[in-house]
Amino acid sequence: MGGNKSIITNEQLAEYAELTYLNKSEIIYILQKLLALDGGRNFSLTKRFPERDVVDLFPQLKHNPFRDRLLHVFSSESDEQFSFEDLLDMFSVLSDKCPLTVKATWAFQIYDFDNDNLITKEDILQLCDRITKHDHLEQEEKSSIADLLLKEIDLQNNGNIGEFEFVHAMCKMPEFHQTFSCRV
Repeated sequence: MGGNKSIITNEQLAEYAELTYLNKSEIIYILQKLLALDGGRNFSLTKRFPERDVVDLFPQLKHNPFRDRLLHVFSSESDEQFSFEDLLDMFSVLSDKCPLTVKATWAFQIYDFDNDNLITKEDILQLCDRITKHDHLEQEEKSSIADLLLKEIDLQNNGNIGEFEFVHAMCKMPEFHQTFSCRV
């Protein structure tokens, strides 16, 4: 007689809730989305799903101008595939319950488009392009914004923004917490 084996135990669920900024119902929601995608075939918590399938599951990703960066940063194996835990990590950071310093640390990685552990003028120009996708700014306007941000945030005056400087600046911007959040 085939007993109905649970995908996740109550202990695992409690542990995920303790280790993330998600509540149990949000964790179950993410799990159910992946189960539906998998169709119940060979599902495991470590199974990796293709990026395009994950994007189709979550509309909050589909229309996000930073979707590729979010997915790049949160794919634990950098293979354009995502496990259940990868998605928990991402939605935990995007949760409104996530502390500002944790959000800012992850945001730094997302906005570091060239992955050099610095936010440079080029990164800021790309950020401007993504934020103003439909209302294109002139190159001079974007350059002016980048110069102003570097002047305000670059505490070491070395022409770029390090992670510490970025986190420090974001923690002084109360609207950052809200804008770097989404609901599951």
